[in-house]
Amino acid sequence: MPELLKKAAGQAVIPRPAPPPDPLAEHAALAFDDVPLPEVISRLSRDHKLALTVSPTIPVGQWSRHRVSLRVKDVSLRAFLDWLVRPLEAQYAVEAGGGVWLARSDDLLDEEPLEVRTCRVPTHMASGTPVRGALVFEREQAAIVETLNACLRYMMERRPGCRIAFHESQDLLVAHLPGRGHARLAALLHAMRYGSGLPDLPKPSILDLRTKLDTAFDWNTPPGPANRVLARIAEAAEVNLGWDPAPLVTRLVAIPAGKYTLRQMLDAAVRQTPLGRYEIEPGHGIWLYQKGQDTNFAASGATLWDRAVVRAYEVRVILPHMSPEALLAHVRKLVDPGDWTRGLPAASVFLPTGRLIVVHDEAGQNRIAAVVRELSAKYRNVPIPPKGAP
Repeated sequence: MPELLKKAAGQAVIPRPAPPPDPLAEHAALAFDDVPLPEVISRLSRDHKLALTVSPTIPVGQWSRHRVSLRVKDVSLRAFLDWLVRPLEAQYAVEAGGGVWLARSDDLLDEEPLEVRTCRVPTHMASGTPVRGALVFEREQAAIVETLNACLRYMMERRPGCRIAFHESQDLLVAHLPGRGHARLAALLHAMRYGSGLPDLPKPSILDLRTKLDTAFDWNTPPGPANRVLARIAEAAEVNLGWDPAPLVTRLVAIPAGKYTLRQMLDAAVRQTPLGRYEIEPGHGIWLYQKGQDTNFAASGATLWDRAVVRAYEVRVILPHMSPEALLAHVRKLVDPGDWTRGLPAASVFLPTGRLIVVHDEAGQNRIAAVVRELSAKYRNVPIPPKGAP
């Protein structure tokens, strides 16, 4: 059951709604061995009700002949897609209806039609319980619109027709946005009022994967094609391995029978193939890079818009000592300082509830959380300066 808000005097208890769901959060086990991408798309639709559409930015001749060799277990559909798009040199976007769009640009964000939608925001946001009609206060309405505009700037600058406003003095918010913009708006409103809580820890974790690397297991598989041997290693070690199978099609791997750690097995495969190294990826498994690939892939294979998540940070202990503008400047200086001008990441201080609302990817959110923790610890026991003090 959802958590209940505290009961206000003379008012009914209002259930706290769950945050907007992630359509790709379902965990699954998926196995594809040299399967054409069109068949992978068909199986995902049939077995997991996940509709994949390929954008015209990927030539039909490329994706229709692309073959998938990927086995993963107990990971989210999002993690599976992160690895699926790498060999294809593509990204994915989540459509408003929950489908997935594979592309080599953010064309979905540019072409998705604008829709007018309205939603009630029947709340005095500083109150623990919704109060009908409390949003007649212009200052609070302005704060909501200011935060939404700041956090949706990346989309609103790309799509000039986007607009957000309250309907006169009523508590009716009117938005003219693409469908995915409306989904992000709902997440932002939820974070302003309720906060966002802590994200789930990724599984498998770094510790899980490091332990796997140094765990020994019996090996008695004859020499064979590199892709088949790597799949067998993943199965024997009970770990998710990812790699681009195309460069390994003509390669053979031979590992004598015996007992080896996963690290020893991967080192042997690297020596006998165009592979150059491997890296642990929490929430996914272990990815094997080709020789010459010296830069790691981004953890997420989604577009810039789709890899971003909404988080809310309690900053009420900080605000008496730093203005909202100073706090935002401090965060932008310490976390990805060169990226904020493009509109993502984005942030705004929402004063009615004393929260810093941030739109960033998971890695960026972790860095921002560290900055907020440091500031909170610094000011927690500092007396609040009197009004008018310099």
